[in-house]
Amino acid sequence: LGVPVARSPGGAVAVPVDWQLAACGGGADAIELAARSPDGDLLHLRLTPAGGTQFECLGAPAAAPAGRAIPVGLAGPPAICRSGPERLDVFAPGQGGEVLHAVRDRDEWGPFDALDAPAAAGGGREGWPAAGEAVAACRCGPSGIALFRRGAGGQLLLKWWNGTDWSDYASLGSPEAPDESYPAVTAPAPLTGPPAACSRDAERLDVFARGPVGDLVHTGWDGAGWSRFESLGMPAARGRVVPLTGAVTACCSAGGRSCDVLAGAADGRLYHASWSDDAGSAGNDDA
Repeated sequence: LGVPVARSPGGAVAVPVDWQLAACGGGADAIELAARSPDGDLLHLRLTPAGGTQFECLGAPAAAPAGRAIPVGLAGPPAICRSGPERLDVFAPGQGGEVLHAVRDRDEWGPFDALDAPAAAGGGREGWPAAGEAVAACRCGPSGIALFRRGAGGQLLLKWWNGTDWSDYASLGSPEAPDESYPAVTAPAPLTGPPAACSRDAERLDVFARGPVGDLVHTGWDGAGWSRFESLGMPAARGRVVPLTGAVTACCSAGGRSCDVLAGAADGRLYHASWSDDAGSAGNDDA
C-alpha cells in the first residue's frame, strides 16, 4: 500500500500519516482505517478491493477560549470500531487527558465530543493517564461499546456505552506478580503498555496488554464477570524468550471462533498469537 499519506482539506497538499494506525471491519469487503496527522488532525480511509490508498483529513477538535475556536489536535493515535451497520465510532486521547469521540453516521461525520477523564478512578487530575497514550475500543453486543485505557497506576480502566449513556470509569485492576522482598506473596504489578480489545460475541470481551516483565497478559468478560489477569508468556525465538516492547493489537473472526493478537518485541520482529474454539489453545509464531 506504500507510504500512507492524506489529502489536505483543499486537496492540494499531501499530509504525512503518523503511526500507529487503527482498523476495523467496514462491511462488504471493506476495511475502515483511522490515523493521526503530525498536527493532530483525524485521518480516515475506507480501504476496498477497488482501491483507495489516500487518507481523508477530517480536521481537529478545537478549544474556544474567549469565544474563539482554536484547533488543538489529537494527542495520540485513534481507536476505531464499527458500532452499527452504518455507524463508525472513533476515539483518541485529548491534550488534557480526556478521550475525544467522533461518530460517522452513514456518510456524515459529527463533531468531536469529550468524554470525562478518569479522575474518580485515579484520585484526581494527578491520577489521570498520560496524555497521548493510545486507547482501545470495541463493540460488544447490538449497542454496547467498551472503551479501555491504562490508568496512571498501570491499572486497566473501562468505560461502557450501553446504547444511550456512558458509564463512569471503573478499574479492572492489574496483573499480580511475586513481591521482590517476599516471593511467596504476590502484589499488583502495573501494565507497561496500552490495552487492546476485541469481542467474540455479545457476551464475551477479551483484553490484552503488555505485562510487567514484557509478557502478554489477558483478562476477559464472560457475560457474568471479569476473569483474573493471566500471563500468556512471551514469544520464543532461537531458543530464548523475547520480551514484548511494542504496541499490542487484537481482533476476532467474524464468527467469533478465533482471536488473533499481534505485538512487537525487543528483537524488532512482529509476533502473532492465536486462540480458537477448535484448538482450545494459543500458539505463537514470528513474522
